[in-house]
Amino acid sequence: MFAATLVRRGLALGSALVVTGTLGIVGLAQPAAATTAVLHATVDCVSSNHFGDIRDWYPSNVRLSTSPPSATPGLVAVPATHAFQFTQTLPDGATSMGVTALCSSGHYPYGDFSGSANLTGIPAGTTGITASWACSAAPVSPGPWLTNCSLRSVSFS
Repeated sequence: MFAATLVRRGLALGSALVVTGTLGIVGLAQPAAATTAVLHATVDCVSSNHFGDIRDWYPSNVRLSTSPPSATPGLVAVPATHAFQFTQTLPDGATSMGVTALCSSGHYPYGDFSGSANLTGIPAGTTGITASWACSAAPVSPGPWLTNCSLRSVSFS
């Protein structure tokens, strides 16, 4: 009889400890819900040179880089300005992004080199980013043509 009482009390105490431990784990601070930012971007060649043709051309080899990495965006042409636009959801916790583009081609034997411009320090809690990049091509004597890009404008919401 005495042994049965001890067993019941032991089981009751063990059950109470399990419930208390479970409630303690559930009551721990939960991380804030992650927020993802949506990037609305434009990439434009403000000067270009394709096989000697210096008319306004679309940028080529446009790539978006983010930290942490994201998928490649789908580009939409803007015929009025010969720019590309895209909308891309950035990965959770993205802290930086950049665009790489090429505004020249066909310069043998030295070649054509892409340019890039980055943005670091995306504010925490950002849900929307609107950015515009401008790129231009220029020769580097006596060698290749080099594209230089810069961040024209950016706003966060």
